[in-house]
Amino acid sequence: MWTLLLLLIATATDLHTGKVSNRLICLGISTGILFQMWKFGMEGLVRSAVQIFFPVIVLFLLFLMRALGAGDIKLFSMIGSIWNLKVLCYCMIFSFLTGAVISLMKLLYQRNLLTRLIYFCQYVQISMAQKRLGIYDRQSDGKQNTICFTMAIWIGFCIAMGVLN
Repeated sequence: MWTLLLLLIATATDLHTGKVSNRLICLGISTGILFQMWKFGMEGLVRSAVQIFFPVIVLFLLFLMRALGAGDIKLFSMIGSIWNLKVLCYCMIFSFLTGAVISLMKLLYQRNLLTRLIYFCQYVQISMAQKRLGIYDRQSDGKQNTICFTMAIWIGFCIAMGVLN
């Protein structure tokens, strides 16, 4: 329940301000570390560290492309500090699947799916030609094509917990 509450607050904050509170993230990570240490002793500290840095390492490329925000990665790190690597991985998978569905629905609703697919193909071609990743300009036509990914993380976490329990 604690994780659900933190994710719900993060989602509400992100919808309202466009950012996830670092204080909320710190609160979640701190309680996660304390819980892991209470449960596993000093091994819990190591587990927490691994599970906190796992999303940072795995998702860093998406952050560099600006396809994913730092707050989203920190939320995954928070989940990792509280739960185990299995829950974290399932949450990440279901979050990205949920985000894809939300994005597809939004693009279909706005009737710009083809335009965005063409833009993405051009981005891939340019990146391959230059042999480096550029910044994926999601702002090229305003914020209309962005989604609140914290909502996808919240839903992904709920699905992961339902699947694993």
